[in-house]
Amino acid sequence: MIMILCMVLGTIAFVVFLYLFLSADENIVNMMIESCIETQNEEIKTVRMEMERLAEKAKRLGNLEDKKIKKNAKKLKKRYDNAQKLLETYQNRKISGLDMIPIVGYRLMQLLKWDSTNETVKNLYKKCCHFQERKEAMHHTYYLLGALFGYVFIGIGAFFVILAITLSLGMGQRGVIVALIALVVFGVLGYVPYDNVSATVLKREEEISNEFPQVVSKLALLTVAGMEVSQAWRIAGQSGEGTLYDEMNRVMLDLHNNVSPVEAYSRFIQRCDNKYTTKLGTSIIQNTSKGNSEIVGLFKSLNDESWMEHKHSARRMGEKIQSKLLIPTILMFVGILILVIVPVMSGFSL
Repeated sequence: MIMILCMVLGTIAFVVFLYLFLSADENIVNMMIESCIETQNEEIKTVRMEMERLAEKAKRLGNLEDKKIKKNAKKLKKRYDNAQKLLETYQNRKISGLDMIPIVGYRLMQLLKWDSTNETVKNLYKKCCHFQERKEAMHHTYYLLGALFGYVFIGIGAFFVILAITLSLGMGQRGVIVALIALVVFGVLGYVPYDNVSATVLKREEEISNEFPQVVSKLALLTVAGMEVSQAWRIAGQSGEGTLYDEMNRVMLDLHNNVSPVEAYSRFIQRCDNKYTTKLGTSIIQNTSKGNSEIVGLFKSLNDESWMEHKHSARRMGEKIQSKLLIPTILMFVGILILVIVPVMSGFSL
């Protein structure tokens, strides 16, 4: 009886899954495809920046035939070709079997009326805005939630079907474990990308805060030497590796693609979402037509302010680490006392 019930429930889940996929309108499919196109465009931009950085490194070392450099270049070329191929596929409005999963999630959210006013959607969108443009962030938000719903739906259907099959084979508890494993696997596949957004935002914030003092110091030194802001920005961006350096290189890539300086630096401000990067980007936008006379002073003041904040941040981090080590230290002290006192007390009792 339980076996039949599980099979019925599993069949219903997969039938509903197919219904949601087949009832999805063209707008839903277009939203999913737009999100995939933006993801591949982002991958292509990232690979291009890494290629430029690798080329600069090879030129600086004066050894274009270095085995390590050639190996990294081949890997980047392969990544670029794969991203370009996928981009062309999505631009031709073609989707694969796995793309059915987020489409089902999109359709389910549509039926549940999960729009931009929903709290879950708003919170995830705010996080995605930390590393994407507003339009891209919204598409990415719906894609992550759509994939999460889709994988959970498949997991539920797989759970009941596998449970029915294993029960029919007389596997008992082992069958329940196998079904639960299937449910967990599909749940994890949908949840991990959704959960990684918070970790990505936190990591970016820490890296940008740590890298900013070095970057603004380089900008101040280069502009004091009489270099133009755009040239100083390019040299500083190519002088290191990290989130902030990548964002600076992204600005240069936008400028090379005929994006206006105001738009390019505005995107930088939005993606970094840090008070110091906001001051830096805003000051550059305001002084694009004034030359280096005022911008140098702004860079110097930002340099002093950011280094002071960096020292305070390092002190706070040290205090935090000390507070975490307090309990283990007390436990070690208590353990040492026990090791000393117990033998002494034993000696007195003799």
